[in-house]
Amino acid sequence: MRRILFMTRKEFKQVFRDPPMVALIFLVPLIQLLILAFVFTTEVKHLKTTIVDLDNTAVSREIVRAFAHTDRFDVIDVSRDPSSIQPDMKSWRTQVAVVIPSHFSRDLIRGNQPAVQVVLDGVDGNSAGVGLGYAAGILRTFGLEYASNPAHIWSPPNFHLVSMEERMVFNPELSSQRFMVPGLVVVLLTILPMMLSSMSLVREKEIGTLEQLLVTPLKKHQLLAGKLLPFLILSYVELAGVTAVAVVVFRIPMAGSYTLLAVLGFAYLFTTLGLGVFISTLSHTQQQAMFVAWFLMVFMLLMSGFFIPIANMPAFLQKLTYLNPMRYFMSITRDIFQKGSTLRYLWIDAVPMTAFGLAIFAFSVAKFQKRLG
Repeated sequence: MRRILFMTRKEFKQVFRDPPMVALIFLVPLIQLLILAFVFTTEVKHLKTTIVDLDNTAVSREIVRAFAHTDRFDVIDVSRDPSSIQPDMKSWRTQVAVVIPSHFSRDLIRGNQPAVQVVLDGVDGNSAGVGLGYAAGILRTFGLEYASNPAHIWSPPNFHLVSMEERMVFNPELSSQRFMVPGLVVVLLTILPMMLSSMSLVREKEIGTLEQLLVTPLKKHQLLAGKLLPFLILSYVELAGVTAVAVVVFRIPMAGSYTLLAVLGFAYLFTTLGLGVFISTLSHTQQQAMFVAWFLMVFMLLMSGFFIPIANMPAFLQKLTYLNPMRYFMSITRDIFQKGSTLRYLWIDAVPMTAFGLAIFAFSVAKFQKRLG
């Protein structure tokens, strides 16, 4: 144990002697979290909107005001020319067009349920789909408010208005940051341990100090433990740092247990550190280690459900995600942050994640020791 502690102290000195390495460990993850938390969002705002008001009545102007008084749409023009919609969309002048038909208010008063046409630029399918949902919500709210106004007596006798009451659980504001920021915590906890552990071991081989360490009284497992223990500690510091930024800066409420997150994070670190050791056995230079690490990182990230919901993937890819430990920790972290889930609900992800982590770590250590021999 004493030899491992000496090796660990030597690694800490080596890390803190290198200012770029210190910045990479402590400063870069915080900058990434602060920037990416604003970049990765599913919200769509400020859609350039044209309203074609063919009715031009007080009722139609209420619809115009409803679209203008929200940050989801920017009403850039109110016209009476439907033929301008397509040219404006081709020139990117507008993304959404709302067409209020002639005699809209008259048909509304008579109870004929007039239709408002919403035309969207479908080049960006995600923005178009989300924008359509926003527009439908505004029009539905307008209809309910109009029908509930005693001054608008237009309903036929015995007409009953059935309304839907919406209630969002766990994320009532539908904030994309509450969903994305916990995912970014997982991403950063994957990148740092995997890349730093792999590059540290490869650097020892590259500059020839690994052979010098092998002729010391250190056993192979003591050498490896001394190399990995500092990165385990630094990874925990990073986990605490990015979690604090998520809670304090972005005001992401932690509904669950910090202790449970730390324990399951420790289990996940077996995966990332194990992959770092495995990469070091495949690489001869730090550039090779970085390339392999990024290759694995991209695969793990895309197949984790961070960007794309796993349910939206093809069936064979959904099955492939079960081989990705990041998938499990992504789900665990989001559930702890947003739902306050306990181990009773998380074991279905915690068990396979831990099993994968131990298997990857054991295989990588065995391969590393064999290569040293």
